[in-house]
Amino acid sequence: MKLPMEMTIGDIANLIGGRVVGPADTKVSSFSPSPLAAKEGDLAVFFEAKMLKQLPQVKASAVILPEGTETDLPAIYVERPLVVMQKMLGVLGPKRFYPAAGVHPTAIVDPSVKLGKDVAIGPLVVIGPNCEIGDKTKIMAGTILGGKVKIGNDCLLHPGCLIADYSQIGNRVILQQGASIGSDGYSYVTQKMSNMERRLAGIRELVDESNPHLKIPNIGYVVIEDDVEVGSNATIDRATVGTTKIGAGTKIDNLVMIAHNNQIGREALIIAQTGIGGSCVIGDRAILAGQAGLKDHLTVGKDAIVEAKTGVMRDIGEREIVTGTPAEPMREFFTGLAYKRKLPKMNSEIKALNKKVEELEAKLASLMAEKQLAK
Repeated sequence: MKLPMEMTIGDIANLIGGRVVGPADTKVSSFSPSPLAAKEGDLAVFFEAKMLKQLPQVKASAVILPEGTETDLPAIYVERPLVVMQKMLGVLGPKRFYPAAGVHPTAIVDPSVKLGKDVAIGPLVVIGPNCEIGDKTKIMAGTILGGKVKIGNDCLLHPGCLIADYSQIGNRVILQQGASIGSDGYSYVTQKMSNMERRLAGIRELVDESNPHLKIPNIGYVVIEDDVEVGSNATIDRATVGTTKIGAGTKIDNLVMIAHNNQIGREALIIAQTGIGGSCVIGDRAILAGQAGLKDHLTVGKDAIVEAKTGVMRDIGEREIVTGTPAEPMREFFTGLAYKRKLPKMNSEIKALNKKVEELEAKLASLMAEKQLAK
């Protein structure tokens, strides 16, 4: 990625708050987040410890490294290289094409809508009655808002987002393409006891007759607090009654499903294809890794980590790390896995021991018989 102009690493260090080791007048003209792809004239950044083993192979003119690392290359040392990369990419990234301030002529905006200063409404956007849109918010093509939706300042809604009636969105929220906010939750009841209920109650006799699922009305809504990002085609259901809440600073990845009445804490990370059943409570800074699945009415404590593909069927305590299905403490899971891998060898050893025991028993029986004959 090209820099706006050729710069010395001394100048760059002053901008990002780094410490130079080596010639500060070393010049670079581009920035490379991939060290092995870097070439002469590049400034390469090492943002993960596991990448440091690639240092001897790097052909960049200079590098950005975490403190405590050694190299013969001209270097800028920083505490957190990934933060530096975040800042530099924010400055150097290509221009994105957002709608200009104002309302595009193809947009349909109800006359009752309140628009803040410098709001940008893109083509084919539909905004229903009594909505409020905060200052400098950008709503891109094809997005649809229902009635009485409230959106704060400096938000960015990418194309094709769907936001249902009564949803509330805070400031600086980003909704990626196709995010769906406020759809009805998956809530049904049967007039008579269902076969599922019979089985859960231990009733062996099932009934083979129609017992239609009756939709439970969802009269609640969704509240998304400040600085949340929701990924492409993620869905957040409205509450049956009350609110589904997403806490400030939480980041939700693509294709995540958050069911009705969930209460998600602050700065949580919810990764791709995770599904959270209804009425769960997710603590502050909890991490739910890709394809994690949580049943209804569970609590995941603050700073807990649910590893990828984990099936959670019980509450998870604060700072607990779990994996597997059903979820168990990670240390116990991998201890069990280590024993499982030893089972074939242990089975062979047990068979060999059994054979030796049989041989010893046979010899002992023979000796006992000889002693009896000698008498």
